Amino acid sequence: MVRICSLFLILCFSTRILAEKPIVTDEFDRILITPTNIKGDVLGKIELVRPNALETSWSLVKPKPYGDRRRYLRPGQHDATEVVGIDSKTGEIIFEQQPKVMPGEYYAEVRASNSDGWMEQVLIVIALPMSPPLENALDIFTQRYTNGAIGFYATGGVAAEKVQYASSLASALLAKDRRGDGRVSRYVAEANAVMTLFETFEERNEAIGFYLHERNLKIQTQDLQDEEIIPDFLRLGGPAGMRRDASVEEITHLIHRAGIMRAYPGLQKRLEAATKTAISRGFWTPQDGLPEDSYADEYLIYGLDIYYGVHTSSEFEGVRLTPDNLRTVDEELYDIVSFLFPTREELFRSMGWQS
Repeated sequence: MVRICSLFLILCFSTRILAEKPIVTDEFDRILITPTNIKGDVLGKIELVRPNALETSWSLVKPKPYGDRRRYLRPGQHDATEVVGIDSKTGEIIFEQQPKVMPGEYYAEVRASNSDGWMEQVLIVIALPMSPPLENALDIFTQRYTNGAIGFYATGGVAAEKVQYASSLASALLAKDRRGDGRVSRYVAEANAVMTLFETFEERNEAIGFYLHERNLKIQTQDLQDEEIIPDFLRLGGPAGMRRDASVEEITHLIHRAGIMRAYPGLQKRLEAATKTAISRGFWTPQDGLPEDSYADEYLIYGLDIYYGVHTSSEFEGVRLTPDNLRTVDEELYDIVSFLFPTREELFRSMGWQS
């Protein structure tokens, strides 16, 4: 009897471990409305980023400036709860009434709840007089050019010197590939890979005319914002108190998705296995809201940051994370990163920096 009860408790406990708070994206969902919409229209559906055994309840929360983790909610934004509702059982966004301001952007948060907890994500409802046509999808990008394998499309407010910095960095990151057989660069070019540069997160978030037609443009994109391009960050070794430069991360995401995964499928499998091992040993933990199919992407960036010396204030099991000891803390990650990318010294030379 004791053994049966113990087994029952273990099974129950295991079930509770598997059932956890619902996880939604830490980014946002973007939805378009026009004067053609009528009350009751289903505009879209919010979904969990991974399955959950517990029943989820959905609700809309009025926007609170800077109340979201990425600070997309800002003062002065219109309230999306005035124009849409949400089905509490399905997560479907339901049109309620035409907005008072059109064109306009309306913000709210979507809360997913279950008996284990809750999590919120941003909802952006964009009201326009008509659906943006495909032929105008790229009009927002007034600065466009190609450097090697990657195109750079920037809006008018992005500083020209930051576009040039991002372009130079992309070229430097691909330098080792070009010295070899150039296969990653060829795949990146074949994919019509483009970095889309916006002035602010808000400009990006509201660019529905572009994102509505992105797939039909036959380009593969990754975004980057002027406000998150910090050219001195990497050069100075990621000093404390300086905002992190997102350029290496976002450019590498594009190179990874458009080129590396196709050029080296075996290496991609090794990276995915290394990511699972890193999570199991506590060396790296994915953030809430990150889809599982993006874990390896982010782990590659984590390794590259260490390889380029911007995690020197962190340590694992008493070992400080530096370019010199990445091989010690994760030999597989070191082998993958060092195979794909130039060393810190080589990157710095390509950028015209002193090491």
